[in-house]
Amino acid sequence: MSQSLDIQAMNQLQSQQSKLLDKIDGLRAIGVGTLVELPQLIVCGNQSSGKSSVLEAISRVRFPAKSNVCTRFTTEVILRRNHQSKIKVSIEPDMSRTNDEERQNLCNFTVDAVPNGLDLPAQIERAKTCMGIHDGGSTNSRFSDDVLKVEIWGPDKPELTLVDLPGLYYSTRSDQGEQGIRTVRGLTGKYMKNTRSIILAVISAKTDYHLQEVLNIVERFDPKRERTLGIITQPDILEADSEEESNYLQFMRNKKVSLRLGWHALRNRSFETRDIPDKACDQKEKEFFEQGRWTTISRDCVGIESLRRRMSSILLRHVQRNLPGLIADIRDKISDCQQSLSRLGSARSTLQQQRGYLLNISSSFERITSQALNGMNADESFGGFGEDTQGTHDFRRLRAVIRELNECFADGMGLRGGRRIIKGLDAQEHDLEKECNANQLLVGSMFRDQSKPCEEIAQLHLMNAWQLVRYFVCLLLHSLADEHTYSLLLGTILAPKLERMKADLMNKLEELTAYTKRGHPLPGARTDRQLAALKRSLGLPRTILGFADGSQKTLNAEDLEKAASELQSSRDQFAAAEVIDQMQAYYNHIFTGQTVNNMDDRQIRELAAEPPHIRTDRERLNQELVPTAPADVW
Repeated sequence: MSQSLDIQAMNQLQSQQSKLLDKIDGLRAIGVGTLVELPQLIVCGNQSSGKSSVLEAISRVRFPAKSNVCTRFTTEVILRRNHQSKIKVSIEPDMSRTNDEERQNLCNFTVDAVPNGLDLPAQIERAKTCMGIHDGGSTNSRFSDDVLKVEIWGPDKPELTLVDLPGLYYSTRSDQGEQGIRTVRGLTGKYMKNTRSIILAVISAKTDYHLQEVLNIVERFDPKRERTLGIITQPDILEADSEEESNYLQFMRNKKVSLRLGWHALRNRSFETRDIPDKACDQKEKEFFEQGRWTTISRDCVGIESLRRRMSSILLRHVQRNLPGLIADIRDKISDCQQSLSRLGSARSTLQQQRGYLLNISSSFERITSQALNGMNADESFGGFGEDTQGTHDFRRLRAVIRELNECFADGMGLRGGRRIIKGLDAQEHDLEKECNANQLLVGSMFRDQSKPCEEIAQLHLMNAWQLVRYFVCLLLHSLADEHTYSLLLGTILAPKLERMKADLMNKLEELTAYTKRGHPLPGARTDRQLAALKRSLGLPRTILGFADGSQKTLNAEDLEKAASELQSSRDQFAAAEVIDQMQAYYNHIFTGQTVNNMDDRQIRELAAEPPHIRTDRERLNQELVPTAPADVW
């Protein structure tokens, strides 16, 4: 009964593992692997290191015997447990294949090999021909970026997916040139740098380990050695008790090169044993590891059966550990694609779609501009109060920043508006003329000299305000339109209007400052005289004010100070309101729906028609978005 329950639990675990790995393989098949990093087992090592023998031992399927058959492309081997045995060979074209006919031919290549895999080498040769790979004697025999996919089902298959990379080599020959050396290293690095990859680094005991570059490449891409499992092949060629055997036993004890996942040893088929049954081969392997110093190594770290279990366990734990991050990456990619598609807008091939696109932009532009001028900042997509409260976000709160500029301008005028600092003098001591009898020519000359800095300060303030508004307009328009339409609208509609506004502002400033250059000052306005009188009265302990009904009231200095302050405040508020009204009059109607309605068909097409690269970007984003949709992922 207990054994039956164990078998049932194991079957459930294998079923869950199969579903999980099938999901990852499904993501890889539809191209998600080009967008986010997917968990995988990659097999890498030197040519003739025994990589193919490792795959053959794990899958129980005979791979091509010639050493150079499977070295020019990546092979993805998918093993799944199933009551029915079958093998399917197909090709996944690389994204670099831009010719539609070539891609279709590769996608259409799907063949079924016989269940025992005896004709698998012949089917792989057919796939190579389809990919355009030839093993002739030319050094130009190229490597392919396409992936050969071998799916194997059977009752004795482990739940594994392995990616077999072309073998590393160092010396050139007639069919392997220097370009191939760089290509294979680049391909190996490309797969190793995926932080969700488990690296199966295969080294052969028949070759000095110093000459096997795979460990150096592992050091570069997995410096902490956290995701690498070392596999030593062909240990049976080592002489018993030799120094070479001692070196590789040190590897097995994780002392020569320490790996978190450790090391494993396999005895490969030899030329003499290439045709014996799998069970007989496994028995010979078992007998080898039960003799000599290999008996000191744990049985979990030697032999093909323990490697199958070990790799299945490692892969399952690795996938489970990386699953949350993988889902988060896919969701981030979905969000990025959706935001990019939103900025591109809907496809607009007709004049009606193009006019509608511009009307949508103008409507949003008018609404958000009005909010900014009124200090509402209600639109969360532009200028709302979110986490981003620094940098350019401050400039989106246009009214607040303009008010701050106005205050700085007033302070600047107060500090630097006069060319000289005039000290207050006692009129009685110097016997100065009273205000109404002042020498107007002398006062006018002094006024013109004293007010010379004012125009420069005012010009600087106007330019600061204008540049702020222009920056706001650019930020807003860029958030509403794609790059192509943004540039055209800014260059042909908004920028010319902003330049005309700047010219109008400068003309108005010149008109207002003309009086300071050639005019004569008049006595202060009634309000100014009232304010000055109130302030002079503050020096008195009490002031007697008469009212229309003949009554009298006594006010102290605090009452007069309050009255003067309120009078000054009301004048400041009026001035600020005038400035805001002028802003609204200038900027609230810079780009509206009426602007678009006044455009002719030719102008609409020029501004809103999609250039070819926009259509290409939309197609690409849609292609990326479809396979990563949550309903299709988990």
